[in-house]
Amino acid sequence: MTRQRTEFVSMRGRSHSAAGASGWNRNQNLTAYISPVKLGPISHTVLIVLLIAFLGLLYLTQLTKTSTFGYEMNDINQAREQLAAEQDDLKIENARLQSLTRIQNSTVATTMSNPVDVAYAE
Repeated sequence: MTRQRTEFVSMRGRSHSAAGASGWNRNQNLTAYISPVKLGPISHTVLIVLLIAFLGLLYLTQLTKTSTFGYEMNDINQAREQLAAEQDDLKIENARLQSLTRIQNSTVATTMSNPVDVAYAE
């Protein structure tokens, strides 16, 4: 049975021969720390389930945010199309109001008189 260490133990103060005799070799950690708190297999399972649930909720919030932006973009596109149709209607109304027959039949045009003598500048 091996003894477990629960506190920091440094091997730096010992000589190389003592370190080699105790099983420590070159390029290995010279400290050993074992936590006094142990988690069992049920605790590990619960932690993994909670982590997966948290990541799932994070994924769902990102997915919901993306779909919300999609709905907002769809509303903006519909408003843009409606404004473009309204602009086309206003252009047609403007052309109708500026047509030559409407101007000729207006009250201002009917009160005008034709000139009798026309003189051109040379």
